[in-house]
Amino acid sequence: MLLNLLALILLAGLTAASLLVCLAKWKVLQAWEVHRPAWLMKRCDFCAGYWLGVLLLAGALGLWCRVNALPTWWIAGALPLGLPAAAVCRVVVGQLM
Repeated sequence: MLLNLLALILLAGLTAASLLVCLAKWKVLQAWEVHRPAWLMKRCDFCAGYWLGVLLLAGALGLWCRVNALPTWWIAGALPLGLPAAAVCRVVVGQLM
């Protein structure tokens, strides 16, 4: 069970990193810097990796709950599990960019 969870975290971090690299190549992140609302903070790769990881983990945990007939409150586990996924994402994106 723990090995599956670690694999899920690693997969979410690597997927978030690949999405961030694609968004940077397509210049979406630079356009966000120019056209973002004034009240939002500047671009942060760790924050973007965290929220992408949380979205990916929430989807994966939702599917896992559905298949294994677990209670749906397990999806809330995506919030703390997003931190190690964001760390993996930051390491990979830092090396690629």
